[in-house]
Amino acid sequence: MKSSKEIRQAWIDYFVSKGHLFVESKSLIPYKDPSLLWINSGVATLKDYFSGKKKPPCSRITNSQKSIRTNDIENVGVTARHHTFFEMLGNFSIGDYFKKEAIEFAHEVVTQVFGLDQNKIYITYFEEDLEVRDKWISLGYEKDHLIPGSRDLNFWDVGSGPCGPNTEIFYDRGPKYHQGGPELIAKDIENDRFIEIWNIVFSQYNNLGNNEYVELAQKNIDTGAGLERIVSILQDGPTNFDTDLFLPIIHSVEKMTTYKYDIENYFKKDLEQEIINKYFKIIADHMRAITNAISDGEKPSNTQRGYIIRRLIRRAYYAGKKLNILDKTFLYKLVPIVVDSLIFKVDVNKVAEIIEEEEETFSKTIEQGKKILEEEMQNTTNKQFNVNVAFKLYETYGFPIEMTNDILIENGFSLDFNKLTKLKEEHSQKSKSNNNIITFDKQINSLTYIDKHVSDFIGYDHLELKNAKILYLLDEQNIIQKANENEVSYLILEKTPLYATSGGQHNDQGFLIQNRNKIKLLNVFKDKNNNNIHVIKGKIDSSKPIDVFVDPNIRLGLMRNHSATHLTFAALREIYGKEIDQLGSDNNQDRLTFDFPLNHKPTNEEVKKIELFVRDVINKNIERKYIETTIDEAKKMGAIMTIDESEYFDSKNIRIVEFPGITSDLCGGTHIDFTKNLEAFKIISVESKGTGIYRIRAITSFALVNQYLKNEFKKYKEIFDSLMKKYQSLYETKETKRELLKFGFFNDDIDLESKIEIVKSWIDSISDETKILLKEPNKTYNNFELQEFYLDNKKIIFINELDNFNLKDIAIQTREKIKDGIIICVSKFENQKSLVIITSKKYDILEFIKIHLKNFELKGGGNNLIWQGVSKEKINLDYLKK
Repeated sequence: MKSSKEIRQAWIDYFVSKGHLFVESKSLIPYKDPSLLWINSGVATLKDYFSGKKKPPCSRITNSQKSIRTNDIENVGVTARHHTFFEMLGNFSIGDYFKKEAIEFAHEVVTQVFGLDQNKIYITYFEEDLEVRDKWISLGYEKDHLIPGSRDLNFWDVGSGPCGPNTEIFYDRGPKYHQGGPELIAKDIENDRFIEIWNIVFSQYNNLGNNEYVELAQKNIDTGAGLERIVSILQDGPTNFDTDLFLPIIHSVEKMTTYKYDIENYFKKDLEQEIINKYFKIIADHMRAITNAISDGEKPSNTQRGYIIRRLIRRAYYAGKKLNILDKTFLYKLVPIVVDSLIFKVDVNKVAEIIEEEEETFSKTIEQGKKILEEEMQNTTNKQFNVNVAFKLYETYGFPIEMTNDILIENGFSLDFNKLTKLKEEHSQKSKSNNNIITFDKQINSLTYIDKHVSDFIGYDHLELKNAKILYLLDEQNIIQKANENEVSYLILEKTPLYATSGGQHNDQGFLIQNRNKIKLLNVFKDKNNNNIHVIKGKIDSSKPIDVFVDPNIRLGLMRNHSATHLTFAALREIYGKEIDQLGSDNNQDRLTFDFPLNHKPTNEEVKKIELFVRDVINKNIERKYIETTIDEAKKMGAIMTIDESEYFDSKNIRIVEFPGITSDLCGGTHIDFTKNLEAFKIISVESKGTGIYRIRAITSFALVNQYLKNEFKKYKEIFDSLMKKYQSLYETKETKRELLKFGFFNDDIDLESKIEIVKSWIDSISDETKILLKEPNKTYNNFELQEFYLDNKKIIFINELDNFNLKDIAIQTREKIKDGIIICVSKFENQKSLVIITSKKYDILEFIKIHLKNFELKGGGNNLIWQGVSKEKINLDYLKK
């Protein structure tokens, strides 16, 4: 019996021996593909090669791609082969071999590499595709093992773009799994006897829409074979779960509970054991998805991918509780076992830590959910529970439906599952995305006629070009001579000043003029030969020259933000270390974004450092330089090469953008001449994009930064004024305004950015004070950053970095919560620290100060229970603890 690792490797080795390039699995999180929530198949990461957008590293590719599909989570554990996470084995041809070779490869892998009995193999094919049928027959397959399928069953088509017939390979596991015969396949009836293990799509046509199909000039092969299914067949497991991909996880769960998993129950059909097995399967399946998704940068949250991870963790956690696992947290312990069966790199400790934290959170959510259920049950008289409340718990709080139903049954209530199912279906339709459909960009057939680099970009030095020569004018299918007024066409010029989207920089905008006709520019993109393709709309004649114009204002914004991206990256390396990576960037004329990994969210102080670094470079007015060189020479120079610039690696001569003394980067984008041209730089947000991944969003230029600051000031001032009214109505004092005056808030010499920071700090202060006055001591206590320790058997509560205003009230409220101890409250202002020290009657404050704070310069006064004053130096906690 082969292990899953051996089976996976056998697939890879076979196709490598047939000239395929092995491509390692990409992240589960799609890169620059908003059409997908998750990578859900082997071809999903290769789409640009199939559509002709990019030139593949090899025309033959093989992979084992990790994938997630979550459209039907509730079926996991119920059926034999339903998973959220799976691996898809694939072999792909991009304009290389086609039907004959693809079928021969499949036959050899199934019968020789995997050693399956050919007499137990059944094949489906598109009923009109007799070429495929005849090829299978030539390899020795009997006609009664070849099953023709209709367009619905054996033609892969998603509405537009590449499409074509397919052929599927099924394996017959015998009558012990089902008494039916091949008619189960022909009628597409779900069963456990005939298992589909491989699907081969012949990408032969281009769907233009409205049922109009044309032959593709570049025909492709796209295949997918489920590793889990193949392993279950080769290891003779009744279900996919009864293999070495899942059983080690299941056996680890068994050690946490008195229940046991029974493989043979598939045939015994014991109902009670079936339910027990289901919970084991849920945990094993979900932990594979959770571990890999978190490892690739996702983390539990209330939105999109993070919400799905949260649901999976909570469903697995609930399954564990149904197995009577008593530990408060336990799922995180399974991460090392999950990783053992994978070939992907996983930071076990980091993933386990995130899962454990989510388990802790959910244990609290369970109590919250129970309260909601109890309140609703108290308001329900007919014992028929409100299905909308149950659905809200499921959808909003991630509360498993099974858990809700268990609690209701215990209290004698019933739940209308038909209505609940309808609600779930309606919600699914509303929020439905292309999570399970791979959509390809429409392949422009005519571009396949352009088989080399023919067009030069001159936009580094020119923003317009008169009398440009048109090399090609194309529609979607052919090279054409003319285009009419309302037609969209594709233009390739001998030279062009218009930049095409690449390297994270958006394309230029502008227009073209021919014979006094202004032609609209819709887009500029690169083809796989690095030609700039202009998507245009308007009347044009390819035999006549054309004038081309770049919008200079938009180009200036693009240059500023691209250069600022390089400087931001340099700032990050300076602050966090040379090992910091660029995970992605996106620059248009209005802003830039920059994605990078970090073990913590950048603090406000660190963000300020990044800004100051870039602003310092701006002030130095460094001249930008371009260096033409080779990849090898660029590496010797230590030039930075990122994933966004990888498309330039095909060029023998590449371009380095250098800001001397700051950074040198491989880049084909457009840039400012001097750093002063940036004018200004402001980071407007730092967002989390998954576990340990953060996105900086920033703007440049005086105009954009000043407008942003004005908007921010207006926003915070409105919030501040609202809070001020509440505050003054409660305190009836002018002390707040006096404090603002002290900090110079009304001083016109203070810039907007500093005033925003003052307002934001006072919003925080007034919010906290308002909470105290509204008698919410628990929340107030929990919001403060405090440290607890013991000194001479006295409990010390140290609360630091507070606003100066009303330290006394904060100290009093904290004492009410703590009851017993000495509370030290310290302000956050640097010049001198205001202090309030307070205690219960049990301790003497003056004696405490005399003994433990004698080495600090304190000025103030008070009594045995409370003392107020200032310290000219920081209270050193380490010294105090001694």
